[in-house]
Amino acid sequence: MNASNCSSEGGARVGSTSGKLAALSTRNDLKGHVTKMNASNCSFEGMAHDEAFPVLNAAEIHVAEKFGRRERLEAGRVLFEPGQQLVELLVILDGSLEVIDTSGDQERILAVHGTRGFVGEISLLTGRRATSLCRVKSAAEVIRIPVDALRRLLISSASFAEKWMMSLLRRREVILARGVEGLHVFGDRADPATLRLREFMHRNGVPHRWIDTDDQNNVPVLATLGEGPFEFPVIAWSRKVLMQNPSLPVFADFLGVRRSIPKDMFDTVIIGGGPAGLGAAVYAASEGLHTLVLDQLGPGGQAGSSSRIENYAGFPAGVSGTELAVRSYLQALKFGALFSAPCDVAEIRRAEDGLHSVHLQDGSVANTKTVIVATGVRYRSLGVEGLSKLSGTGVYYSATHVEALLCDERPLHVIGAGNSAGQAAMFLSRFNAKVNLIVRGSDLRKSMSSYLAERVQANSRIHVRLHSELRAVTGADSLKQVSIENVATSKTTVEDSCAVFIFIGATPCTDFLGDRISKDEKGFLITGAELIAKGTWSDPNRLPHALETSCPGIFAAGDCRSGTTKRVASAVGDGALAITCVHDLLGTYA
Repeated sequence: MNASNCSSEGGARVGSTSGKLAALSTRNDLKGHVTKMNASNCSFEGMAHDEAFPVLNAAEIHVAEKFGRRERLEAGRVLFEPGQQLVELLVILDGSLEVIDTSGDQERILAVHGTRGFVGEISLLTGRRATSLCRVKSAAEVIRIPVDALRRLLISSASFAEKWMMSLLRRREVILARGVEGLHVFGDRADPATLRLREFMHRNGVPHRWIDTDDQNNVPVLATLGEGPFEFPVIAWSRKVLMQNPSLPVFADFLGVRRSIPKDMFDTVIIGGGPAGLGAAVYAASEGLHTLVLDQLGPGGQAGSSSRIENYAGFPAGVSGTELAVRSYLQALKFGALFSAPCDVAEIRRAEDGLHSVHLQDGSVANTKTVIVATGVRYRSLGVEGLSKLSGTGVYYSATHVEALLCDERPLHVIGAGNSAGQAAMFLSRFNAKVNLIVRGSDLRKSMSSYLAERVQANSRIHVRLHSELRAVTGADSLKQVSIENVATSKTTVEDSCAVFIFIGATPCTDFLGDRISKDEKGFLITGAELIAKGTWSDPNRLPHALETSCPGIFAAGDCRSGTTKRVASAVGDGALAITCVHDLLGTYA
């Protein structure tokens, strides 16, 4: 079965659940029997007391009591269900609580938490709804800690914060490894709307299982949805249809990922959730600034599509773009930053008093003292025949598990010679034995890190083709063939292909700013002293701060800024420097 646990426009048509995730909690739909998943006290079997299921010490319990209240719970009591808003962390003083997955045909016990353990998902910080059920296994006494108090606890107790935050990361890994199904996404592998929903869920860490409606082996699974006709993609929980062909904003509201914009006055609004935006969010929130982060898809940015980053300091074994984004995201959440996605910014307005308003396409407005534009870049689309028509149906600009599972046994082609292309080729070679890396130049090492170039050339599943360019892609509803020219010999070959992955060039995502903010000839934002040199700084009463754009109070950070090195580490550093500039402007540094 073509399914994965990972990680559109059109009118949403909601099924019998009336479009509310809370409908998942209907008790009548819970199965009458339970399948155990090797659960033992406080953990999965063999994983007791590790980072996923830590045990609190007496001092940590004592601190926790200051932020919550004790309560006795009788056995069998349900504490929360899928679809319910999580409002508190549960610290167990005695007894046990079990966490259960109800997304499949049978209930499955994910974990049993015992004395000095705790129950509480990342949803406590994100505002999303629960994806599992929790009930009292044996009579227990717990400390209930509300969300607001939890944030204060995380700041006041470093050891408690470390254990809880690490458990969130490890439990997420365990859940995915154990095959928790989560939401079911029914859709054709060649459907861009299905791909968009799956990319969104992957980027935002929503467990799900994709069922390919084009695969005849999945006909029995499709039959469990009931009588159609259905408008795909269909979102279901177990056998209950929840939504049909939802737009991305509607789906995000349904999940609780997109949050309504508060009417507060923010200290800074960060546009973009890539390394620069996440870095800025961590530093801003940790230094007491009221912070909001807006992104079109979710945390990660372009780096989030990297399967492996091996030259980022502090990760000798390498780190995926997704993992790096999740860790930064959790840090920012811990310190109180707010996130909302998907959000498309229409414009930024500056009032006469120097305050700003960020206007979104849906009519929402975020009021703020400063703005940080960290929208990054997108890979450039090539002027190749048939490319735009097949985007999302065989032509892709990222290489994650979502796209990899769309590939079949036919060859695939990666276009590009930089680190992103090399990392994509290495990753995709785990799924496909015929990966073609199409390189225009004569030497891979001219544009790729030497360690990666050597690794790519040593991989028997990757065929490096120098002096080559993509000339055309063909296919009716999905990609079928590509035309590759060897520019040294002027010979063009037509080849079968299941997918083309493009990692060429960098176009800044700054179009929404129009012409009112100074840009260089390629569209990157000009900042700091360069504005003075070009005569585009607009405030005669002071000099611009280092990362300030031509519009006072609006800063740029990361790859969208002119003159940056386009590295993850420098983008994070840019985010930190942008917050220093914000402090200097607002006078909030002591």
